[in-house]
Amino acid sequence: MAFLITRDFITGKHEDGYGAGVQGPRTARPSILTRLTAGEGEPFRILDDDGYVYYHGRFLDDSDAEAYVGEAEFQPLDCYGTPNAGAVTIQYRDPATGAWTAL
Repeated sequence: MAFLITRDFITGKHEDGYGAGVQGPRTARPSILTRLTAGEGEPFRILDDDGYVYYHGRFLDDSDAEAYVGEAEFQPLDCYGTPNAGAVTIQYRDPATGAWTAL
Protein backbone atom coordinates (compact mmCIF):
# COMPACT_ATOMS: atom_id res chain seq x y z
CA MET A 1 0.00 0.00 0.00
CA ALA A 2 1.12 3.53 -0.68
CA PHE A 3 -0.11 7.08 -1.16
CA LEU A 4 0.80 10.14 -3.18
CA ILE A 5 -0.03 13.74 -2.25
CA THR A 6 -1.12 15.49 -5.45
CA ARG A 7 -2.20 18.93 -4.19
CA ASP A 8 -1.12 21.00 -1.20
CA PHE A 9 -3.73 23.56 -0.20
CA ILE A 10 -1.77 24.79 2.83
CA THR A 11 1.01 26.31 0.74
CA GLY A 12 -1.19 26.90 -2.29
CA LYS A 13 1.11 24.76 -4.42
CA HIS A 14 -0.79 22.37 -6.60
CA GLU A 15 2.20 20.93 -8.40
CA ASP A 16 5.48 19.73 -6.99
CA GLY A 17 6.04 21.87 -3.95
CA TYR A 18 6.11 21.45 -0.21
CA GLY A 19 3.47 18.74 0.09
CA ALA A 20 2.62 17.95 -3.51
CA GLY A 21 4.62 14.98 -4.74
CA VAL A 22 5.13 13.44 -1.30
CA GLN A 23 4.94 9.65 -1.46
CA GLY A 24 4.71 7.26 1.42
CA PRO A 25 5.28 5.36 3.46
CA ARG A 26 9.05 4.92 3.35
CA THR A 27 8.51 1.18 3.02
CA ALA A 28 6.29 1.46 -0.07
CA ARG A 29 7.38 -0.68 -2.97
CA PRO A 30 8.67 1.21 -6.00
CA SER A 31 6.21 -0.61 -8.28
CA ILE A 32 3.25 0.75 -6.29
CA LEU A 33 4.69 4.28 -6.27
CA THR A 34 5.14 4.08 -10.05
CA ARG A 35 1.49 3.13 -10.45
CA LEU A 36 0.41 6.07 -8.26
CA THR A 37 2.56 8.48 -10.26
CA ALA A 38 0.93 7.15 -13.44
CA GLY A 39 -2.51 8.12 -12.08
CA GLU A 40 -3.79 4.93 -10.49
CA GLY A 41 -5.33 4.88 -7.03
CA GLU A 42 -8.35 6.02 -5.07
CA PRO A 43 -8.70 9.80 -4.68
CA PHE A 44 -8.66 11.10 -1.11
CA ARG A 45 -8.51 14.42 0.65
CA ILE A 46 -7.23 15.31 4.11
CA LEU A 47 -8.92 17.97 6.24
CA ASP A 48 -8.39 19.79 9.53
CA ASP A 49 -10.91 19.88 12.38
CA ASP A 50 -12.59 22.98 10.91
CA GLY A 51 -13.23 21.20 7.61
CA TYR A 52 -10.54 22.99 5.61
CA VAL A 53 -8.97 20.82 2.93
CA TYR A 54 -5.21 20.52 3.38
CA TYR A 55 -4.25 17.90 0.79
CA HIS A 56 -5.56 15.88 -2.13
CA GLY A 57 -3.95 12.61 -3.13
CA ARG A 58 -4.32 9.04 -4.31
CA PHE A 59 -4.11 5.79 -2.32
CA LEU A 60 -3.38 2.33 -3.65
CA ASP A 61 -3.70 -0.83 -1.58
CA ASP A 62 -2.33 -4.08 -2.95
CA SER A 63 -3.20 -7.51 -1.62
CA ASP A 64 0.22 -8.35 -0.23
CA ALA A 65 0.92 -5.02 1.45
CA GLU A 66 3.55 -4.70 4.14
CA ALA A 67 2.48 -4.76 7.77
CA TYR A 68 0.68 -1.62 8.90
CA VAL A 69 -0.90 -1.11 12.29
CA GLY A 70 -4.37 0.32 11.74
CA GLU A 71 -6.80 0.45 8.86
CA ALA A 72 -4.98 0.82 5.55
CA GLU A 73 -7.24 3.61 4.28
CA PHE A 74 -6.11 5.84 7.16
CA GLN A 75 -2.45 5.54 6.18
CA PRO A 76 -2.18 8.90 4.34
CA LEU A 77 -3.68 10.67 7.36
CA ASP A 78 -1.65 8.73 9.94
CA CYS A 79 1.66 8.87 8.08
CA TYR A 80 1.50 12.38 6.64
CA GLY A 81 -1.60 14.49 7.30
CA THR A 82 -1.63 14.38 11.09
CA PRO A 83 2.12 14.49 11.83
CA ASN A 84 2.83 17.13 9.18
CA ALA A 85 -0.16 19.45 9.53
CA GLY A 86 -2.33 18.31 12.44
CA ALA A 87 -5.08 17.14 10.09
CA VAL A 88 -7.77 14.94 11.61
CA THR A 89 -10.03 13.67 8.82
CA ILE A 90 -9.56 11.70 5.63
CA GLN A 91 -12.26 11.42 3.00
CA TYR A 92 -12.42 9.20 -0.07
CA ARG A 93 -14.41 9.95 -3.21
CA ASP A 94 -17.31 7.59 -3.88
CA PRO A 95 -16.81 6.38 -7.47
CA ALA A 96 -20.56 6.01 -8.02
CA THR A 97 -21.64 9.46 -6.82
CA GLY A 98 -18.47 11.55 -6.77
CA ALA A 99 -19.27 12.61 -3.19
CA TRP A 100 -16.55 12.75 -0.54
CA THR A 101 -17.11 10.35 2.37
CA ALA A 102 -15.24 10.50 5.69
CA LEU A 103 -13.91 7.30 7.18
